[in-house]
Amino acid sequence: MSTSITIEQLKCFIAVSKEMNFRKAAKNLNMSQPPVTRHIANLEHNLKAKLYERNTRSVKLTKEGTLFLTHATEIISRIEDASKIITKNKNSMIGTVSLGFVPSMANEILPLIANNLKEKLPQVKLIFKESMSFEQVEGLNTGNLDIGLTRLPKDLESFNYSRVVSEPYFLVINSDHELSKKENITVYDLHNIDFIMYDAVIGRYSFELLSSLFLNAGVKPNFVQYVSQPLVFLALVKASMGVALLASTSKQHAPKNVTFKEIQLPGWVRSDVYLATKKLPKNNMTIQVYNNIMEALYNRVEA
Repeated sequence: MSTSITIEQLKCFIAVSKEMNFRKAAKNLNMSQPPVTRHIANLEHNLKAKLYERNTRSVKLTKEGTLFLTHATEIISRIEDASKIITKNKNSMIGTVSLGFVPSMANEILPLIANNLKEKLPQVKLIFKESMSFEQVEGLNTGNLDIGLTRLPKDLESFNYSRVVSEPYFLVINSDHELSKKENITVYDLHNIDFIMYDAVIGRYSFELLSSLFLNAGVKPNFVQYVSQPLVFLALVKASMGVALLASTSKQHAPKNVTFKEIQLPGWVRSDVYLATKKLPKNNMTIQVYNNIMEALYNRVEA
C-alpha cells in the first residue's frame, strides 16, 4: 500500500491516546519523547489525517483520531495475542500450510512472507499456490487452500479478511499516444479512447471496479481487448493497442515506450489485496500462520 504504517507507530499512538501526554507515553514505552513525537507525525502523514488537537497545555483526540484508535487497538491486540500463541506453541507446530496469491504479490510481498515464516515458524512448511482471486475463493471454501492473498471475495460472511495492500491505479500508455504529453489527466480523458479492459471472470475485481468508475462518470471508453495479467496489458500497450489502468506494482515491469502516468480518480478506486482465511480454519496452525503473516505485513516499511 502507499502508506507505511508500522507497529511502533500504532503502539505510540495508543500510548499517547491513553495518557493524553507525550512525555508520560514515552516513559511508559521506555522511550525518549522525540521518537514518540516523530512516530505520531509519520502516522498522521501516512493517514493524511490529524489525530490530535494539541497545544502546550493539552492533548485531545480528533474525530479521526478517536475512530482510528479503535482499529489500532484491535490490530495491536490481535498481534499480541498471536505472538503469545506462537511463543507458547512454537515447538508443537509442525506441518504444511498452503497460501494462494494473486500474481501481483509475487515480487515484493511473497519474499517478505517466506522470510518471516522461515524465521518465526521454521517447523511450518509454506506451500505457495499462484491463483486468481476466484480460484482462491473456491480453494478456501473446499479446503484446498488454507490462506489467500486475494481480492475481496463476495461471500464475506464465510471469511476472516484484512486489507494488506492498497495501491493507486495509473494510466498506462504508449509514449506515442496522444495523452502522453497531457498533464492533469482525469477519467474523462478516457472517453472514446481505445482501452484494454480486465476480463470479467478472471479479473472480476478490477473489471467491476473500473466498470463502476466509468458508469458513475458517464465515460465510455472503446474496449478493444479483455485480459487479466499485467504483463499482457503492458505488451498490448507497447503494441499501441490501447491504454490501460494498472496498479502501481506493475510499473517495475514496464517495457520501453510504455509510461505510467498519474490520473485523477476517486478515492475508492484502488487496487486492494486482502489476506483471507475461512471463518473456521481447519486447524490452529493456520490461524497462527495467518496472524504471523499479518504481523509481518503490518510491520513492513515500504519505500
